[in-house]
Amino acid sequence: MYTTHVKRLKLAMVRVIALPCLLLWFPVSLFAGEKAQPLNFIADTNGLSGMELWYANLYNSNKFYCALVTILVIPIVGFILGSIADFLISKTGLDLKSRAK
Repeated sequence: MYTTHVKRLKLAMVRVIALPCLLLWFPVSLFAGEKAQPLNFIADTNGLSGMELWYANLYNSNKFYCALVTILVIPIVGFILGSIADFLISKTGLDLKSRAK
């Protein structure tokens, strides 16, 4: 008796989920257009020079190496800026190394 109720419940749940999915999918498939061409994302290098030009060219030529450079540069710059902020805060007289417990 228990298994028949569970089977009926599962079947009812499938119907409740599958029917709206089919009703939503069918009209969309009727009115779907042709497949679009993939987008090419490129950086505009007009007016750039130095490191900006190098980074934009790296992005345009190889996005994987651009991602690796970004992953390496962000922590290094964060460490440098954090060290400068810590130095300036210690010069103002605030002691961030000892904390009240």
